[in-house]
Amino acid sequence: MNPINVIGIGQGKKNLTPTHLALIQAADLLVGGRRHLEIFADHGGKTLVITGAIEHVIDQIKEEMLDKKIVVLASGDPLFYGIGSTLSRYIDKKYLLIHTNISSVAAAFAAIGEPWHDAKIISLHGKACQEYPFSSLAGETKIAFLTDQTMDPVFIASMLISRELDGFRFCVLENLGDEEKEKISWFDDYSRVAAHKFDHPNIVVLLKTDNLRENVSPETHIGMDDAMYRHSKGLITKSEIRSITLSKLELVRKDHILWDIGSGSGSVAIEASFHIPWGQVFTVEKNRERIGDIIHNIQMFNQSNIKILNLDFPKGSDQLTDPDRIFIGGGGSHLEQIMNTCCLRLKQQGTIVINTILIQNMETAIRVLKQNGFSPEMVHIQVSRSKPMPYGDRLEPLNPVWIISGRKPISKAEQQ
Repeated sequence: MNPINVIGIGQGKKNLTPTHLALIQAADLLVGGRRHLEIFADHGGKTLVITGAIEHVIDQIKEEMLDKKIVVLASGDPLFYGIGSTLSRYIDKKYLLIHTNISSVAAAFAAIGEPWHDAKIISLHGKACQEYPFSSLAGETKIAFLTDQTMDPVFIASMLISRELDGFRFCVLENLGDEEKEKISWFDDYSRVAAHKFDHPNIVVLLKTDNLRENVSPETHIGMDDAMYRHSKGLITKSEIRSITLSKLELVRKDHILWDIGSGSGSVAIEASFHIPWGQVFTVEKNRERIGDIIHNIQMFNQSNIKILNLDFPKGSDQLTDPDRIFIGGGGSHLEQIMNTCCLRLKQQGTIVINTILIQNMETAIRVLKQNGFSPEMVHIQVSRSKPMPYGDRLEPLNPVWIISGRKPISKAEQQ
């Protein structure tokens, strides 16, 4: 049984060594995409075009490798989102000889003179149009997309617009390595991308602009200092309480849906959004004057997976997707009505967390949770912060907070 040579072409025939060229010329069967095989049109042996039906190609390779020399051609680096990765799943690796070359992403960043060790690389080949969670890119500064005929630069630009992911320079690199056809186009306005037709293959690179980099804190973490947020009259979940609240929400999946009811400054919503980049946060605030603070804070941290609703909840709750997690940081005299709606809409095994400084609302929260079949838990948090005095420091207490939480049980119908 002969080994299979999987050779990365890099950016064209000029990137191949004499050893690579000799292996290709000696192959009894040359396998590759139509574009790859056209480069070696003078090859005198048998050829096999790789199409969408990869199983058929694999079966023929397995059959031919028993007594024939086979070379598989790959774009760039065979193991970088390439055919080499696919072959290794079907053929014993000891029969695969991988010849690396310049990857398309490396070539793209070299073409624009930008280092790429800190870049996020995303392949959109063959993905369903809405599958990739574009909102998760809000915190990235450098991104490269491997495109295909459907998931192309126009599609990427449209997704950035729909997710309100501002602040990137948009670069399309077409036909890299082809001296006659290579083209590099830059866009500062995503909407202009749709007016162009781009040749394939192409790569899209996004670079965060410097002015927005300065607006995002490099020290983003859970329980950030209250001063990091703009808020009115101290209406913010204090950093220590925020940290404990987020732990009670148990954001264990990156695609959770979270409701933040009575959002105030949006601090809980923002820090929760770091944990669920593929999910969605609905931040609900009835006081229109506080909406400006929430918008400012979201823009400060460039989080695009947060949707703001100026609602007197539960009015308008039909606009919200059923949640996996709910945080209620405000409710006032309507807490019972708010909680009943939340308990009804919360997904099974979902978690709800209620923060209150009012004794009456603490009692209401526990009672309503029990009435809805939850087994509530409660912690009482008393935080004191140090304050300087002329000859030392003293402790100044914050308002004590009750944090009530519970998990929605599985319905009897589901249990049966």
